[in-house]
Amino acid sequence: MSTITPITLNGTISSISGQLTYNENDGTGMASQYKTYEMTVAITPKSTGDASTRKSNEYNAIDISVGMWISDAAGESVLRIKSISAKTETNITLVAEDVDMMSYRLNAINSITSGASVVVFEQNAEGEAIITEGSGFTAGAIDKIQSRFSVNENDDRIKFEHSVAPSVEKGDVVTINSSGDLVKYGTAGGADLKVGTVVDIIRSGKDVFVKPFNDIIRNYKDPESLSGSPTDVYYTDQLNPGEITTTIGGKETYLHLNEKIASSQIVGTAIPGATDVVILNGVTVFDGPGGDSVADIDAFKTLINTFTSTSNVSASSAATPVSVEGGDFAPNYESSDFYSATDSYIATGVVGQTPTYPEITITDGVQSAVTVVFNNPSDTMVVGGDTYDVVTPADIKTKLDAAITAGSLDLTTELFTMTAYDGQSVRITTTGAATGITITNTVNGLFGTPAFGAASWTGIGTSATVGSPVLTLTRDSGGPIEITGSPITGGWINSNGAVSSQSGRVPYLLLIEAAGSAETGVETPSDLNQTPLTTTADEDATGVFITYTPFSDSNVQILVNGLNVNLGDGAKNQPCYFSADGGTTARAIADIAAGDQLYWMGSIANYELDPTDDVDVIYDASSNDV
Repeated sequence: MSTITPITLNGTISSISGQLTYNENDGTGMASQYKTYEMTVAITPKSTGDASTRKSNEYNAIDISVGMWISDAAGESVLRIKSISAKTETNITLVAEDVDMMSYRLNAINSITSGASVVVFEQNAEGEAIITEGSGFTAGAIDKIQSRFSVNENDDRIKFEHSVAPSVEKGDVVTINSSGDLVKYGTAGGADLKVGTVVDIIRSGKDVFVKPFNDIIRNYKDPESLSGSPTDVYYTDQLNPGEITTTIGGKETYLHLNEKIASSQIVGTAIPGATDVVILNGVTVFDGPGGDSVADIDAFKTLINTFTSTSNVSASSAATPVSVEGGDFAPNYESSDFYSATDSYIATGVVGQTPTYPEITITDGVQSAVTVVFNNPSDTMVVGGDTYDVVTPADIKTKLDAAITAGSLDLTTELFTMTAYDGQSVRITTTGAATGITITNTVNGLFGTPAFGAASWTGIGTSATVGSPVLTLTRDSGGPIEITGSPITGGWINSNGAVSSQSGRVPYLLLIEAAGSAETGVETPSDLNQTPLTTTADEDATGVFITYTPFSDSNVQILVNGLNVNLGDGAKNQPCYFSADGGTTARAIADIAAGDQLYWMGSIANYELDPTDDVDVIYDASSNDV
């Protein structure tokens, strides 16, 4: 496809539904507002004068990819395409995200009405929206879109996402630690290189925007070569021109900033046929016209994995998990003294009377059924003047978990919030080799009696069977999974999720060489011509200190009156050594740090020091320090 002629396509929303909410109580009031939407869009192909495009002289829905943007005609709801599940030349099904909830923040809207006109466009490396024609927009819409993108464009900010908010504030100079989290520059465990300045913080401090001091590479050409971890430095590879390595020797080039996130794409249950050619990242993995055939998903998985070393894509197959859960129904009794009217629960009987505890059997379709007895009430409720023992949702989960463990069932449980009643219930889901879930009530049935809890549980699905195996493609490095081949439409490609994607993240790299800011070793005169204290015994302090931490564990020399004196390397077997604990422990030369003091071993030197002597400490300090 041409990379010179940008894509702008007009379309119409066929259907749209909200998916994930913002889900962050950060004072914005947007916690329950949708952040992502699944939509199907009818696309109008556009003629071009560029015959080097994928389809000569035309762009259509096949050319739309993850990372492009879709906007309503008013330029108010501007969403980034997060994933694509199917496309033809005239239709595409996708999930789009209001990045940082920017559209909702600006316009109090980020949805697009079914039937509304939309425009799909690209963004360049500088963060600018590239719109080649405006026929799909109303007056002033393009100005709104350009303003929406101008924030990032103006200060070249980079967003760092965290699961827990780091301890940084706007204006801080920051770097990263070995976990890829931002920390204030100079914090123990942080990298020696400064990354940039914090310019904004959102999502309760979890998302931090940084204006970097140097360029940041976000999609390195060869993701598999990024074998390092956050804080590691990449050097030019002296054995492979143009490549990089973590082996010291070449020029410092990049600082590894964060962890990779694998790209993954579910491509459905279908297999390619006699007319299909499937190419993954430029490697042909299936050639139907050439005689390739596969009997089922597992066979296709095995075939794909024979090419993993060249395509960098691996395949796995597993049935989609299924769940059963407590029903979203009102309980039988609702009154001012009723127990948690919104929760699922089990009432086992009047307090003090002998109960008949409800029981069920449960199986994962593979192992033998296990009996679960709900005999662990931990709460009570009052109905009609009587007090009843109650098994809470957490109690129910405890009993299910114990049974699952005892029976080695491939099932998991979780508490979840029911939609209609905003209360807790329990969900059971298949995992591993499970083929389904079957629940049978036996004694004092959970689904019929006792009456108090029955209605809140009558909606539980009592059985579910997993479907056909689903094929998933993964690229561990976080790089793109490019699915090409033929036919483009009407075959395996671009249907049922068999579309190109990049759902992961290639580690960010800070360009060390940019703007002449590479950290280097610089010989410093700061510690020359020092006057020592008088020494009279071994391990006496000299009063001579080192001002800076030597650069990159480099060598340190000691001159006394212009003559070289050997320095102890983690031992007291030379005329002098550095120590950080009053002389008790001798520092290894590679561990000498700013503020360490020099100590004297007169019995080895065969003389003592006094203030008439001249001591020079010669070493290279970091160019960032001097």
